[in-house]
Amino acid sequence: MPTREEINASIEAFLLNKPHDYVLTNADLNFLRKYDKCEDAGLNEKVVFDKVWSIASKMKEANTAEDAFYGNVLVTHGGSGKAITSAPEGVSFHVMNNDYFCHEICQALTSGRQSDNFMRYDFGTIAEYFYLGGIDGLPQYDLVLSHAPETCRHAELDHDEVLAAYGRRDARAYYAVRSFAFVEKSGALLVIVPREVAVKTHETIVELLFHIEGATFDFDVPSEAGDEFILKYTRL
Repeated sequence: MPTREEINASIEAFLLNKPHDYVLTNADLNFLRKYDKCEDAGLNEKVVFDKVWSIASKMKEANTAEDAFYGNVLVTHGGSGKAITSAPEGVSFHVMNNDYFCHEICQALTSGRQSDNFMRYDFGTIAEYFYLGGIDGLPQYDLVLSHAPETCRHAELDHDEVLAAYGRRDARAYYAVRSFAFVEKSGALLVIVPREVAVKTHETIVELLFHIEGATFDFDVPSEAGDEFILKYTRL
């Protein structure tokens, strides 16, 4: 019986060595689903993304009767595959991922949704938008989803020294604040965080948002029980 590390290594070797024009089979897709090093691997898709799309269903771009959401959604880091596979019809996705294997697996497992959802996949990170400053003209989205890791080496290169410091020690807060720059007026940012750090992360996000954005946002902190909190920030 192969170990978890051996399975992950086999999947990585498969992705690195398959021919460029290779067509994945159903068996290949099932094999890729066993990979557990992506940031959404531990998320409970039913609990977390049922709640995400329940929140989206109350936004102006939703059509409850058709179970559709016609908004533009940016997934900035982590959670991309499960967000897409659980999404209602009509969503337009822009997905960023700076891990090569997770980027490839996300595309492989979600490309079948393209008849119901427009999707754009980028190999990179939103931190790249903030290396040099001058962020006028950023693309705007109705809904932005962030499920960042604790640290991210890219964030520390941010031109804003305060945020760069957070990139080294609290990437969840960093990605939330930088993700908010992509939220259009009346749009929302949803940040998925573990329960044990929800209050601390929320307080840091609010502090940093005031530092960057001023009083241009509103927020609420959910109180439901569960392993993950979804923090919500709305652009006024």
